[in-house]
Amino acid sequence: MKKRYFGKQKKEPGLGRIILALAAVMGVLVLASYLYRHGGDVFSRMRSGSGESAAQAVEQARLLLEQGDAAAAAEALRPALRSGDPVTGPKAVILQADIDTAAGKPAEALKRLEAAVATFRSSPEFPALTVRLARELERAGRAEEARTLYESLRDNAPPEMQAFGLCGLGRLTEAGGDLVAARDLFRDAVERAPWDGPAWNEAVEPLGRLNTTLIFSRQETPESRFYTVEKGDNITSIGIKLNTTQGLLLQANGLSENPMLNLGQRLKYTPKDFHIVIERSTCRLFLLDNRGIFKMYRVGLGKPGHETALGKHIIGVKQKDPVWFKPGFGPIQPGDPANELGTRWMPLIPQEEGLPKDLGIHGTIAPETVGHYSSHGCARMVNAEVEELWDLVVRSTPVAIVETYTPGMSLEPSDAKEASGAKSGADSPVEGAVAAPAGGE
Repeated sequence: MKKRYFGKQKKEPGLGRIILALAAVMGVLVLASYLYRHGGDVFSRMRSGSGESAAQAVEQARLLLEQGDAAAAAEALRPALRSGDPVTGPKAVILQADIDTAAGKPAEALKRLEAAVATFRSSPEFPALTVRLARELERAGRAEEARTLYESLRDNAPPEMQAFGLCGLGRLTEAGGDLVAARDLFRDAVERAPWDGPAWNEAVEPLGRLNTTLIFSRQETPESRFYTVEKGDNITSIGIKLNTTQGLLLQANGLSENPMLNLGQRLKYTPKDFHIVIERSTCRLFLLDNRGIFKMYRVGLGKPGHETALGKHIIGVKQKDPVWFKPGFGPIQPGDPANELGTRWMPLIPQEEGLPKDLGIHGTIAPETVGHYSSHGCARMVNAEVEELWDLVVRSTPVAIVETYTPGMSLEPSDAKEASGAKSGADSPVEGAVAAPAGGE
């Protein structure tokens, strides 16, 4: 008698079971064929639905973070962090890195970004992800790793992302002490980035800061020139001869006011042909040179009912610590808390018909109003900044007040009049200039 190790002997399958098995196999083959031909569309629709949900989560989290609720933002973002969508996934990681950094968790942000860069290499958001990782490496003191990523962005990314890479290289170069090279990197970033876009705004502040640091310093730059003092020269006559300001000559050469100059002494100066553009729609003042923007400042402009008039002007006789002749009140002395002109006054001489004759660029006793529509028509600036601008620009510098500035737009007067005096570094009056500030503010 035979032993049975696995129970009863197996019966042969019936015909019905064979037919069912064949039907199942055929079904699998049909489904496989369909997926082979249409699977891309199917999975694309699946990803699309998931991507839309993840995108909504990212937007909700962004709004919560802007409102200051980081914890709620992190909770709202959680579903999007699991998304493999090539657009939404990287955006979610970048936003979570912002949340982690704000919460004092830079190590977590860095770890998350490094993993995402490895995951989303073919994503259209990969350059943005790289920018954010490089910035986090920079903050962590891993400068050389950050530099490698910034160089890759500069050389391979779309223009705006190239500009972010240049900004990063500019910061690292400035930290290394090479101010001229750093300035050039920020200037390149401004030129590559779309005007007033995120990368442009990241670059324009350090560009202006480095431009002014270099022009006022004794450090020689590629733009520097040198003047040799001749017999009979004084700082005023040299300023007139070189078409530069006395303040700029004094600071760039480490001189005190009314200096005694020596025959043959070399003085550094930087030739500039500045233009000023005041953009009414944003309360910004752009100082332009032949390369484009030199520095951007915030200004306070005319409030409703006293809107700053659009048009072309030139700067008249500049005044330090001006007396303000307030209409109906008489002269208000410099330093008086009621003197709304602050520490500097630069009158605007109209170069077109119909423009007000009492406007100017000046300081303020209310710095919190700068950047807002707060004046009676003049452009007011923080005192330290108007003092800087006062030392940069000479009399008769063109000033265009426009609603919105577009690079390359014409800044010439539409109805040009004869300028009230040629450009000059001297601070003495010129015919037709407003010698004392009256009204306007």
